[in-house]
Parts: sequence; structure tokens; C-alpha cells
Amino acid sequence: MASINWTNITDAQGVLEIANTQTGTWFWTATLFMVWGVLIISMLGFGFPASILGASFGAFMIGVILTYMGLVSWGWTAFFMGWIIVIIFYKIMNSNN
Repeated sequence: MASINWTNITDAQGVLEIANTQTGTWFWTATLFMVWGVLIISMLGFGFPASILGASFGAFMIGVILTYMGLVSWGWTAFFMGWIIVIIFYKIMNSNN
């Protein structure tokens, strides 16, 4: 098991980055997907498409912040924007008007 060299961490950004360093850049990505999953489950009362749309929007906003901090790649953040676009098209195609 690797130990953390705490002398190289000089600011708050370093504390956040050390989690990604120890897990091969997957810690904050997995955390973002767990938040997305919890949001989907908590909003299922509004219907499945609405819960996916709301959870994807929330995860996208958090993902943008994590991306600008350098903790998550743009590809994972774009994944949530893709879900937003898919659900919007789904809602348009299934509208009664």
C-alpha cells in the first residue's frame, strides 16, 4: 500500500488532488456519478424522465466546477449534457401537442 507524502501538499487544491492521485483519477469521477445516482433515486417521484433530466442538470453543474478545478475530465461532464439533450428530445417527441 502506498503512503501519501504530505509534505508535497501545500494548499487546498493539493488535498483534493491527492484523492485522484491515489485512485488513478477515478475518485472524483466516481463521486460525481454517485451524486447523479442519488439524485435520480430521490427524484423518481416526479417520473423517470424528469428525474434523469434533473439529476443530469445537477451533476452537470457540479461536473463543470470539478472540471475547472482539474479533478474530472470534460468527457465525463459532457456525458451529463448528452443525457440532458436526449431527455429533452424524448420529451419533445412524446408531447401531446
